[in-house]
Amino acid sequence: MLTTFQIILIVLMGLLILSFIGNMLNLQKYGIYIIPIGIIFRTKFFNKILEKMGDKGKRFWKFMYDTGKILTGIISIGLLGFFIVNPFLILFNSPGSIGIQLIIPGVTIDFKIALLFILPILVVLIPHEIAHAVMARREGIEIKSSGVFLVLVFFGGFVELLQDSLEKAEDKSKIKVLLNGSAINAVFSLFFVALFFLTPAIVSIGYGPSDGVLITNIYDDYPADTVGIEVGDVIVSIGKYNDSLGEIVYSPALSVSDYNTIMLTNLEADPFYITLLDSSNITIIPTKINPSSNTTSSSNIYLGVNIYNYYPPKASWQTIWFPYYWDLQITYTLNISLMAVFLNMLPLVMTDGDKILQIYLKKKVSEESKYKKILNGIRIVSLLILVINIVLPMLL
Repeated sequence: MLTTFQIILIVLMGLLILSFIGNMLNLQKYGIYIIPIGIIFRTKFFNKILEKMGDKGKRFWKFMYDTGKILTGIISIGLLGFFIVNPFLILFNSPGSIGIQLIIPGVTIDFKIALLFILPILVVLIPHEIAHAVMARREGIEIKSSGVFLVLVFFGGFVELLQDSLEKAEDKSKIKVLLNGSAINAVFSLFFVALFFLTPAIVSIGYGPSDGVLITNIYDDYPADTVGIEVGDVIVSIGKYNDSLGEIVYSPALSVSDYNTIMLTNLEADPFYITLLDSSNITIIPTKINPSSNTTSSSNIYLGVNIYNYYPPKASWQTIWFPYYWDLQITYTLNISLMAVFLNMLPLVMTDGDKILQIYLKKKVSEESKYKKILNGIRIVSLLILVINIVLPMLL
């Protein structure tokens, strides 16, 4: 099996070879630019489509922008406040703390898990870029081209505005164009919040109430792996031997909550007797080593599995996996949408928030040196907030 380093090395070598071939065949004339670390496809094909979208539905786009800019402000201020406080929560080991994790396939997350991020990222990126183009059209700024890119394991889309047309536009128009991408993402976030809370009702249409614990992932060389439990198995009960009764006493595990309660109330590393949905019985000895961090815990025991509520399908043709993947995709899309709004509005170099800040400061600060000091100062503070929230969880 290939290691992460080998996979990254193969990707880099492949891109270098493609870059060489692209230069030989002069693919630039077709809008294909192959660079040593990625591929960029630039085209004018979608310009007319984007322009038509900007010309139609004026009330709709106005509503989306007016609603979105308010939501963008709420999300940005709210998350900024949280990530200022979050490092202190991490230091004091508060249950409310979280860490920002970079999504780097093969490095920070498994390649299989990374595939689940493709749809959520597209749901965030495509409307974001369309929103920029639509507002540009409405503000009289010409679209030069649009396209997609793949840089190492990162992908996305872009809309390129005609520089001369952009420079001639009023500051108010520039801000609208820059803000509209995040505004649309903010509206989408609200939509996915609704879907998140409606998930139980949506799942209940085709599935019964939780009736077990579905195994969604098994860690290599951990107890579940060594005794032959497989992904897709469903745990329905867990038993422990009762010395006073002289028999195994089983507790139902009809949900993730039941499973966690059993794990927390039986911390001795004695055998567990697991009953699966197919009526098979498995004897397993838990471990105190956390499979996620490979550290020994004094307050938890582990079987080396990831789990989700098992919802029995109402029809034989339905898959048991739909509720799990539906919930996962909604959660990922919501989280990425919220973070896209926050990070894009954070005054970092090249973000829309940084460009909006530059426009605002140029109007308020006439002295060039003072303007740069204020701009760079805000950038540094923003970067520090981001870096601390990424690095601190890794160190503790």
